[in-house]
Amino acid sequence: MLYGYLQLMQYSIHGAMMHYKLKQISPQIKGRWLDIGAGDQPYKKYFAGADEYLTTNTKRHYLPEDLEEIEKLTTYWIEDGKQLPLPDNSLDGVACFQVLSVIDKPEDFFREISRILKPGGKLILTTDFLYPVWSKEDRYRHTAFNLRQLAESNGFIVEAVESFGGFGSAVHELQMRFMRSFPEIWKQKTTLSKMVSAIPYIILLVILPILNLSGRLIFQIEKKCSWNTNFTFNLILKALKKPS
Repeated sequence: MLYGYLQLMQYSIHGAMMHYKLKQISPQIKGRWLDIGAGDQPYKKYFAGADEYLTTNTKRHYLPEDLEEIEKLTTYWIEDGKQLPLPDNSLDGVACFQVLSVIDKPEDFFREISRILKPGGKLILTTDFLYPVWSKEDRYRHTAFNLRQLAESNGFIVEAVESFGGFGSAVHELQMRFMRSFPEIWKQKTTLSKMVSAIPYIILLVILPILNLSGRLIFQIEKKCSWNTNFTFNLILKALKKPS
């Protein structure tokens, strides 16, 4: 019941920002594209202009009962994003959404993307910045400076590194993440701390509809804010492979 209430009443600025930014980029997506770690393809509609939309997924990230459905949506099963089953210079674009933080050697990952892209091919990549750890494999948070350096040192020309909104968006997204995480955190507390910590959480649950509305307002105010890369929960990198 609690999970259903949170799903119904929470507002995801992350989701809203992703759709807003990809809608702006979508007209540039042409030719043959690869979506690394595509999952159930939540952003496929933005690749409507591509001649071919290819995907990768990793089996260990899915429960056995979910594999049948994901199998239908997956072009290539991979175990490591640093080794992609495509020839050199074979793609017009690569998209990578929220995967970089789990890559153990990001330099090798960028090098591999550069290998499979044609000269002038595009890279669109998003990754967490001011955001809690969300997986046992979650390793890194990359600054805007580091994203630019990773790209440039592996044969890319960086067009932009942008924030997902600003401070208000970051605070809202962190608050929503805390509310989803709190029930598991609460189970690990002592009896007394459970009683004390439950009170503010219940208050947050009561005012969640108000937080939902405030999140929508913050999104409208900050959706065009792309410069605040020091106070953002997410970053987007836009780059292209250097022409030969």
